[in-house]
Amino acid sequence: MTIADWRTEIDKLDNELLRLLNQRARIASRIGKAKTETNLPLADNDREQALVARLCHINAGPLDDAAVAAIFQEIISQTRRVEARVFQRRYRYKASRLLPKVHRVRNT
Repeated sequence: MTIADWRTEIDKLDNELLRLLNQRARIASRIGKAKTETNLPLADNDREQALVARLCHINAGPLDDAAVAAIFQEIISQTRRVEARVFQRRYRYKASRLLPKVHRVRNT
């Protein structure tokens, strides 16, 4: 394969990643709506930490666990923004007040 071929493969993977991230955000939006309807907090730090820990546990590389944790913590952060927008639309509340910082998982 040539560099151009590999770049084409990466472009295809990037397109698929974007599709999956947007699919995840749509589902998170539904979860955010369900949380607002049942008065649940938007953030579930225990679940988020368990998610990152699970993904690090199954990680086979070449990304190291720190990279996996950083990537998914950013995904979680952006997902919270989606959920907060749902809450904001429903309650006309400033969404930034609903966005606690993502707790960073320490790699051991």
